[in-house]
Amino acid sequence: MRVLFTTWPAKAHLYPVAPLAWALQNAGHEVRVAAHPMMAETIRSLGLVPVALGEDGPLPESRTGDDTEANLDRLAEALDLSPGDRYLWDTLRTFVLPLMWDFHPLDRASDTVDAAVDELVRFARHWEPDLVLWDPCWPSAAVAARAAGAAHARLLWGQDYWGWAIDRFAERRRVLGAALGENPMVDTVRPVADHYGVEVDDELLLGQWTVDPVPSGMRLGVTHRTIPMRWVPYTGTAVVPEWLYARPERPRVAISLGVSMRTYFKESQARVASLLEMVSTMDVEVVATLDKRQLEGITTLPDNVRTVDYMPLTLLLPTTSAFIHHGGIGSFAAAATANVPQLITSDENDFTTVDDEGNEHTFATQHMDVPATSSYLERSGAGLTLDHRRLTIPEMRDRLERVLSEPSFRRGAAGLRNDLLAAPGPAEVVPLLERLTRENRSGG
Repeated sequence: MRVLFTTWPAKAHLYPVAPLAWALQNAGHEVRVAAHPMMAETIRSLGLVPVALGEDGPLPESRTGDDTEANLDRLAEALDLSPGDRYLWDTLRTFVLPLMWDFHPLDRASDTVDAAVDELVRFARHWEPDLVLWDPCWPSAAVAARAAGAAHARLLWGQDYWGWAIDRFAERRRVLGAALGENPMVDTVRPVADHYGVEVDDELLLGQWTVDPVPSGMRLGVTHRTIPMRWVPYTGTAVVPEWLYARPERPRVAISLGVSMRTYFKESQARVASLLEMVSTMDVEVVATLDKRQLEGITTLPDNVRTVDYMPLTLLLPTTSAFIHHGGIGSFAAAATANVPQLITSDENDFTTVDDEGNEHTFATQHMDVPATSSYLERSGAGLTLDHRRLTIPEMRDRLERVLSEPSFRRGAAGLRNDLLAAPGPAEVVPLLERLTRENRSGG
């Protein structure tokens, strides 16, 4: 069969696609990966065939109406959210919806659509895929699937905020009726759906089913059909450096603060400085995957710290005794797969974005996965959080020493790895996808 993947243009979205795309390709299916042209070379480097959508150059800017923020505030009140649910809503409005709005702006009328969206629909109609597996931040892929008569499903790269929102809106609508207002996800996809004469329903928003690689202990309770799949870490490739060949003479500690965070935000100097000071007096070997931007303001590195601009975690982590990271699910799963205890720098940090005029804007935020990964980590006994704002340097150092020396953390890491291995791998999922495709594409 022919399988079309769509992905939002970032490696953090693309890399989770790769293992399933390889499994389908290895089973003899034709595979294409559609994304912004900036991702074409990366897709090609994975041994996959890219389909470039839209013009090369910078990403389009997320556009919303003047009353968007006020409406989101009103909806938050109407949804009567618990503190835990409030975090999910804040993640949806702060991170997830703006990613969707980049290519599906709220101010776009149905008589026009983004060029990338139109190219996706035209390609789907021409290539006639049997199955479309789509990034939830690219909901127009579901429209393209319907236009081409293909079966379609979402492929998650994080917790299912979209499914949670659909369920929560349905629950509150039974109480409030029309007074609740519209789910912003519906407003996001409706112009595209109207443009191509496609009905907006829950299947269009959530797929005919969902492939969920998120570890079971982190999944949200949603009501739609979900196919669990093991998260198989892929973090890029590199030539193995000679220093990585030999077993380290001292415990090796890895530090990484995330590819996505370094791409879109200017790292907090305070966090980097605190981590480096913490390890400076310890009898450990530290490998920190920090680039020049992340090390800005750091004049002297401790003698026991080696910095590398980038090192695939799948190469580095099997040689380490502990891993300190920003809490992203990709980093978390890579460490869990490698059976390595973890420390998550879990609290808010000051990050800076730079606008088109070069002006810097600093605000407090944390990675969207942190509450889920840190909670799951501690419940599993596989590590601790490492809050540089609330802990002193000696207290931070003590937490790292515990993770390195106490056997319970290694046992917890082994249990966490077993949790991941309990889910079927991508190759095991392929026959189920084949059957569901036959049952759900137009004409059966």
